[in-house]
Formats: sequence, C-alpha cells, structure tokens
Amino acid sequence: MRMVVMVLALLAASFLFWQSQESELTASASEVIVKRSPPMDLAYERSEARSYLNEIRQDMGMSTLSWSEALDKAAQAHADYLVANDESAHDEIPGHIAFTGVTPMERALKAGYDASYVSENLSTKNNSGKTSVNGLFSAIYHRFGFLDPSIDQVGVGTAQDASDSEKSAFVYLMGNSELERLCSMPSFKGVGKYVYKVCKDPKHRIAEKKFKRALNYNKQHNPKIILYPYDGQEEVPPAFYSEVPDPLPDYEVSGFPVSVVFNDYYFKKVEVVSFRLFTQEGKEVYAVRLMDKSRDPHQRFTAYQFALFPLDRLEYTTRYRAEIVYRSEQDKKRLSWSFKTQKPMEKLHIINKKVETVTLDPTQAHILYFRPLGPHDIIKDIRFPLDVDITFVDNHTLKISAMPEDTEDFDITSASRTVHVKVQ
Repeated sequence: MRMVVMVLALLAASFLFWQSQESELTASASEVIVKRSPPMDLAYERSEARSYLNEIRQDMGMSTLSWSEALDKAAQAHADYLVANDESAHDEIPGHIAFTGVTPMERALKAGYDASYVSENLSTKNNSGKTSVNGLFSAIYHRFGFLDPSIDQVGVGTAQDASDSEKSAFVYLMGNSELERLCSMPSFKGVGKYVYKVCKDPKHRIAEKKFKRALNYNKQHNPKIILYPYDGQEEVPPAFYSEVPDPLPDYEVSGFPVSVVFNDYYFKKVEVVSFRLFTQEGKEVYAVRLMDKSRDPHQRFTAYQFALFPLDRLEYTTRYRAEIVYRSEQDKKRLSWSFKTQKPMEKLHIINKKVETVTLDPTQAHILYFRPLGPHDIIKDIRFPLDVDITFVDNHTLKISAMPEDTEDFDITSASRTVHVKVQ
C-alpha cells in the first residue's frame, strides 16, 4: 500500500495566514505529497468576501459597508504585491515588485481616495473569500477592525500566484465616506478648532465639530453594544489558533474568543464587572482569560473593547451562553446571549488519546477530531494511504471521504498522534 505524507497548513503567522509547516520526515518508504488548493475564481471570491463580510455585519444589526472604487484599487494593488513577493504584512518595501506605497494610507491616497483615515485587514494563503473572512473574525485584533462602528466603506483585493495556488492574498481596506466627502470640500478657514493631516492634502483643514460629526455619523447608525459571536449565531468555529501579534502567545490552540465592543457614541465610560461563559447544560467554563485595554499584551484594545478567551477548544455542535455584567455612567446592567458551534455534516469521531482505534464505514464520509492534549498539541504532518482522500477542516480535524471498496485497514499517523482505522 503506497503511503503519503500530507503537509498541514497551520493557521498562523502574519496577519492571519495558513502557513505550511514541514517537519523532518524519517519514513524513507513514504512518498511526500503536499496537497494544494485549486486555483480560485478571483473575481468571484473578491465579490464573495465583500458580500460575506456585509452579511455578517447585517446579521449583527450593523450597517453594511459600501463599495469604494479607490479603496478597491488600493486593496487590489496590495494583494498583488503580497503574492508577487510572497509576503504577508501591511507595509510594503520600496523597490519590491508591484510596490505602490509603504502604508495602507499611502496606497489609498495614491489610488485616489481623498481621506487618509483608513484601516486594513488582510490574510494570505486562503482558498476562498469566506475562509479569509472567517479567519479574520477568529483573530481578535482583526475582528475589531471589521466591527469598527465608524467605517462604512470597503475595498477588497484578491490575488493568487498562477503557478502556486497556495500563494494567495485577500486585502480589505476600510474607510469613512463622510470624512472623504469633507476632504473633497474647500479647506476650513474660519475661526475655531480644526484638524488636519487627515486628507490627501495634509494641510487641508476640517472644522473639529465636522470631523467628529463625520466619525459619529456611522457610529450612531450601529448598535450600542456589538457582540461577536452575535446572539443566535450558528456554525461558530470552535477554535482560535494565532494571529500577529498573538494575543495568546503561550497557547497554540484555544477556544474561539467571545468579544464585546461598546460603541463610544453611546458610552463615555464603561467597566466590565464580569464576563462569563457557560455550556448548554449551564456549567461555567472556568478556564478562560479576560482581555481588555489593561490586560492586552500588545496594547491594541481600546477602553471599549473586551474579549473572553476560553483556554480550551470549544466542542462541536454545542450551544454556549455568554454573560457580561457592565457598569456605565448610567447604571449597572447584565447582558446574556448565546451561540452554537459548527456541526459537522459527516459522522463525528472524537480522538481523545495519543493512540486510538476507530471503525469506519468505507461507503460514508467521516470527521476525525483530535481533541488537543494540551495548549501546544497541533497536528502538523500526517501519513496515510495514497488512495484515501483526507483533507483538513482545521488544525485538529480531518475529513475522510468515502473510500474505495477494496480499502484495507490503515493507520493515520503524525508526530504526536496515531489512529488505527479499521474498515468495515
């Protein structure tokens, strides 16, 4: 029986990307094959990414993001740059292929956007717009970028290497249309406070009241409290792996973070008294880490952003209830909401030990979930028969498709785990 070593793409590294990690392999009789994603329909995936992002915001009760031609152009330019140079960063390096500007602001201005007040999210090594958006929402710093109540515009860029489908990039450049409109008007010359260095012309002045009004215009059309996962959300991923910078540097895998953003248009000062998570049976999840402005290891959180990280992976097909008690200038309130994690469509087999045996019906598809044995237990490279179709759902979950009739018993092995598969 021919064997194959499959190289797993780990959810990690700069600004969320699936990065292949190849370890040394000693089985000389094995053949190493890296499974690669098929080429994307770039125009479709670009549109899908934008639509899916707006679908999520709409389901949360947030305003949707309108398309901006200039932001689209700048985002596409950066996506092209990332793929051409095999990089994953917000800043570009002068002299590199397809360079258009060091910062997102410079690239937006060069593309014709009038305001310098822009923000950017990006991911690389994704094979679809939906996968890219989901990955960014699992990463807390990037999630907050998508949930900013002051933005109302987005441009999306998508690129993929023609000869290597693993080299891909999705770039999301976001802005504020009212601020851009003010930057296109004559510079303020009246008496009173003003702001500058927010437009294409750094000397362009905007009256401070109008500037604040531009930021607040979108905020007042978004919820007072922004929850994610939102109340009633289904198919929530059970795990968080990493992002750059990494909010949990001492964990390679943890549970999906639950977050709360207080819209500062409605709240001037807010304090979270408690933030708790419960299983569907009402049992509290105690292994958690609360993160806020004072506890954020990278000081990216604002005073209005809070997140609760379950330190253990959440379970599949499970409803969880989150609860916060917060104190504002007005009063003290309790807020509770629930969400449900992903439900595998195939039969689920949970692997709890380092070595385990499972019996599979070859005529059906199956899901093998390797429950992490610790915070650093990641399934990286696996060996399995060449004629068995196995793909990764995430860094701990395998999907085994229906197998050929003559498939014999086989093993699935990695550096730390082994599964003996009996075919019946």
